[in-house]
Amino acid sequence: MSQTLPKTRLWFMDWHGRVLDHDPISDYFSPTPFQPGVYPGISAKIALPLDLPCDITFEKRVSMPRPLPVFEALDAGNGLIIFQEKELKTFLISAPVPGTGRIGTDSTNPGEWERFLPMTEDAMRGLSTLLVSQAASLIDVETGKVLSAITPGEDFLWVLGDTSIPLTANIQNIEQIGRLPARHEAEISFIRNDDQPALRVHVRRPG
Repeated sequence: MSQTLPKTRLWFMDWHGRVLDHDPISDYFSPTPFQPGVYPGISAKIALPLDLPCDITFEKRVSMPRPLPVFEALDAGNGLIIFQEKELKTFLISAPVPGTGRIGTDSTNPGEWERFLPMTEDAMRGLSTLLVSQAASLIDVETGKVLSAITPGEDFLWVLGDTSIPLTANIQNIEQIGRLPARHEAEISFIRNDDQPALRVHVRRPG
């Protein structure tokens, strides 16, 4: 008898630092800037660790009649995934058109804008904590300098202090912060986007 693994709810960030969300007017995908403490209206439940390729069905938080396409999730490397539409064999794309951007399923050549970072609830909470200065104190262990909140960027590269932090390489660190209770602290070694030693940060959650 094969073992059925429990499924975990995941949300997805695009190359531009936005998340897949739901537009109730069009009843379809919408790109939204990551907002601390806000869970986007579109997610999926998938067994972890990801065994790619695998089928994936997106779910809307608000029930609406228009069905979303069924996709196959493909490995894009570095913890990223690409979504291929099962019927048409085209790809989900988050394009930087003027305004809020555009989500479509009409891409025929997957590249940067077709890559997405899956994020667990712990990762969502951890990234929210890093984005809100009151949510945690961040101190550079090497220099004792207090670091400002993380700054969003493109290509999954966000800036902490003066250091570019690849989210893809630090997703487990971000999840650890998301699990950190109030009045607790931890030392996190963030992998940099270069060959320099890790950025060691003392993280403390207030009471």
